[in-house]
Amino acid sequence: MSRMKKVLALGLACGLLLTACGGKDAPADNGGGTTAPADSQAETTDAAETPAEDKGAVDSGEKQTLRVAWWGSTERDKIYYQINDMFMAEYPNVEIVTESPGWNDYWVAQSTAYASNSAADVVQFQSNQIGEYCSKGVLTPLQPYVESGAINLEDWNQDLVDTGKYEDQLYMISLGITAQTLYINETFLSELGVELWPADQDITWDEYAQFLQEVQAKLGADTYAGMDIYTNNDLVWVWIRENSTDGQEWLDEDGNFAPGADTLESWYAFSDDMRKAGTFPSVEWTQEWLAKAWEEGALVNRKVVCMFENANKYKIYQNSMEDKLAIRKVPVGNNGKHGDLLITSAFGISESSKQKDLAAEYINFFVNNMEAQKVFNQELGVPASLTVQEELAKTADPSDVAATEYLNMVAAQAPPFVAKAPGVWAIQDEINGTAEMVATGMMSAREGAEHIIGIANEMIAENAN
Repeated sequence: MSRMKKVLALGLACGLLLTACGGKDAPADNGGGTTAPADSQAETTDAAETPAEDKGAVDSGEKQTLRVAWWGSTERDKIYYQINDMFMAEYPNVEIVTESPGWNDYWVAQSTAYASNSAADVVQFQSNQIGEYCSKGVLTPLQPYVESGAINLEDWNQDLVDTGKYEDQLYMISLGITAQTLYINETFLSELGVELWPADQDITWDEYAQFLQEVQAKLGADTYAGMDIYTNNDLVWVWIRENSTDGQEWLDEDGNFAPGADTLESWYAFSDDMRKAGTFPSVEWTQEWLAKAWEEGALVNRKVVCMFENANKYKIYQNSMEDKLAIRKVPVGNNGKHGDLLITSAFGISESSKQKDLAAEYINFFVNNMEAQKVFNQELGVPASLTVQEELAKTADPSDVAATEYLNMVAAQAPPFVAKAPGVWAIQDEINGTAEMVATGMMSAREGAEHIIGIANEMIAENAN
């Protein structure tokens, strides 16, 4: 768990160490396979292919090739291919070449591509990776394209736009936003005779724990008030932000890992306390149910009443169950502070691209063309464009409408978005692994916290070298 696990975690999160013109990648919880490309598009699996040469302006009429990369799955690829076909119909001189490995392979491919100065022109990222890549200078600042009108961000939610910034510079254009929410089986809760608090009301973690105890007292065997949170890689960062000074959530003034031992100990201790109280299930029970598909999980099957997950999955859960599912804000810290962390999937333009103008035109089409957005249909979360939100709401699933309203509310209340500093995201796997050791009694919560701080500072130092 010590040095070797730290190296493995760093390797998974950052991939290959890159050159001065390269970046580092980072893990998250998406994935999926790939499918054959549409007939009208070419696909390459060689991430190190040389970028296309500049063949003139976007509207020159000369044949141009644009390389676009995203993490894919069979169904997601179909969506991107359809939008790409729409773009090529409008720009018949353009051929789009695509790269869409599954999640884990995708980041290995990007690491290799940026190291060899051969990344695709348009590359998809998550906000968690912004610091890892932007700090190495491999992405093109996009504000000039916004100011020229090439990328139109008028009537966009500025809080959502800001998720594409690193050190106050815009590098990425959001394709969709999500954030953690608390799912509650409202029908089940009503049957138990427990009242649900209003959607706009804040509750603290202590109040949430009391709520869980009230619910658990009314439940039968093998059913739990809440799903354990020790494996939740997104919620832990919300907890940290709730207990941090704004602007110093990740690194302190000296460049060290900012979260203190008390903050991390309280994170581990909360789950531990809930398991001991019987409101969270055992580790083995949690692992068994988390291994199932979302549509067949514990929430859908009335095995838990409450569960934290990202808001963009609302439709999946609600449409998989007959009970009415409610969403509520993540509890605030016991100090009353919000810590919500907006998670964006976004397009950036590689600095090595020779087709930057065309890449900007493609991004603008993808995020602002209404027919394209109807095809995309919130595939990666809520769109940042208020115009697009309004148009999609006319025919959207009610769960998507509710998720959109929730994300806009959370964005207005959350602390300003701060991109994770290089090296910070790599610590996530270690936090998760340590949580399991605490959960199984191999470490105390305090020992886990002190372990993380030591490992984190080693990783940050290595990343800086």
